Amino acid sequence: MSRFNRSVVVLVLVLGVFAAAGCGSSGSGSSSSSAAGSGSTTASVGHLPTAKFVLHAGLAFGAFHRYIYKPFKAGSFTRGSFFKHKLELVKAGLAGLFAYHELKLAVADAKASPILSKLLTPVTALAAKLSALGSDLKSGHLAPSSVQSANSDITSLANQARQSGASIPDKIPSAAQVAGG
Repeated sequence: MSRFNRSVVVLVLVLGVFAAAGCGSSGSGSSSSSAAGSGSTTASVGHLPTAKFVLHAGLAFGAFHRYIYKPFKAGSFTRGSFFKHKLELVKAGLAGLFAYHELKLAVADAKASPILSKLLTPVTALAAKLSALGSDLKSGHLAPSSVQSANSDITSLANQARQSGASIPDKIPSAAQVAGG
């Protein structure tokens, strides 16, 4: 068990180093452009929070579907090759953290929009469910009911958002985005 823990820690550290190296240059460019644009958008609150909500929720949904739901359905989390199994669990764990983070950003955007404020409760509940899913992934065991429940909550939230006028397509994040948080 301790050998496994060391292997997982080393793998996460290596992925973190690569993610930090890959995200460093692109992260500074995007933050400067968002900082430059933030001054002009404070007057018009209508469309910007909705667009940001769609972006963040789409990234969360895409990360969940690409790195957790699809591998789960394909049986990648079952015990097979030791290294492949653990690598899939690590990728799923990082994707779960990324999706949780993106949903927290989506909550902030929903709070800023009168149209999306009714989605606060389902988004917050989904974030809590993804947090619990992350705990399951840490332990190395993923309950099928947890994954199915999170997927159905995502579908329900997407339908509610569509009814509010905000269609949320899955946006698949890059591996560097997922590893960088």
